[in-house]
Amino acid sequence: MPTMKPTKLLLLAASTGLFLFGFAQQPEALHLEQTVVYAQKSKKLPKIAKVDVTAKQAIAAFKDKYPGSSITGLNLEKKLGKYYYEIDGVDDNKEHSLTLNANTKKRVQSESENLDADEKGGKKRDQDKISTKKLISVKKAVRAAQKKVKSGKVTEVSLDNDVATTYWEVKFKQKTQETSVQLDATTGKYLGKDVDTDD
Repeated sequence: MPTMKPTKLLLLAASTGLFLFGFAQQPEALHLEQTVVYAQKSKKLPKIAKVDVTAKQAIAAFKDKYPGSSITGLNLEKKLGKYYYEIDGVDDNKEHSLTLNANTKKRVQSESENLDADEKGGKKRDQDKISTKKLISVKKAVRAAQKKVKSGKVTEVSLDNDVATTYWEVKFKQKTQETSVQLDATTGKYLGKDVDTDD
């Protein structure tokens, strides 16, 4: 039986090693390619979701200003180049409103108004109050809402209540329409969306 020369053995070993090395590296290359594709498909987080003051902090500031009040609504949007929280609430005798700078937490405006006689004694509070326990963040709400629309600029994020369900509503402005996405405020579960077309 003829013996293989040392030079041929070295070449065979080298070529085999290159083949095995290339094969071992292939899954990593595929993984890298998939990662790049995923990054290209992800949507950029809008500035409204990057404000320094969280919704929970805004609510706490409202309750510091109006102790014993219940929250009835919260809205985050841009006005005159700055982002502001507008928080509404009610106690047994008055309804209150507080506007905060969403990046500095500075109080911009606050006002209170007496309730009508048939709204006092907790009646309006029981009817309009919103549960603010275990809320997901504005950032998470916007991220979840972005998965339900193809495009558009986020113009407003609000907290509301309907049939005992507290939900986040994220509004997107497109060229000819506005899309509002509703999400459960504690789980982020998609509840639905509304589309308003410009006339």
